[in-house]
Amino acid sequence: MNESKTHWKNNFDYTYLGGYSIEDEDLELTISKVQNEMVKGQSGRDESCMVIYFEELDKGMICNKTNAKTITTVHGTPYIEEWPGKKILLGTERVSAFGETTDALRIRQIKPKTKVDPKQAVAKLKGALDIADLQSIWKSLSKPEQQNKTIINTKNTMKNELN
Repeated sequence: MNESKTHWKNNFDYTYLGGYSIEDEDLELTISKVQNEMVKGQSGRDESCMVIYFEELDKGMICNKTNAKTITTVHGTPYIEEWPGKKILLGTERVSAFGETTDALRIRQIKPKTKVDPKQAVAKLKGALDIADLQSIWKSLSKPEQQNKTIINTKNTMKNELN
């Protein structure tokens, strides 16, 4: 029997996400905004920190250099203005920090695969009137759509029918 358990830190109203926020599996999240905010540091003093917010969650995540570098590597841009809309995988990793070993939030070094629902693209392709129309529709599709097997098969079928 798989019993759900509650981390003790979830019983307190923390402003930002922490390692305790992630249960068993990594979360696939979409960055909604990145901004600097004044937060209370370990010493109790206010510090300016970069905070990332996600479309899927209510709380933001204080972004350290390690996670910022990972986003830069995964998405090919160091510019935070280009991060909104980008997907990341967020998990935890055991690290030594502030004299103890704890779970830290870590953005994974892999880009989440974009899920494609082929229905709309297939319908568009099936509506092609001629080869030029088919090519135009194909060029309008996103890269993930152009790599979807169902969509590729539909394009090839339509190409044969229109020839």
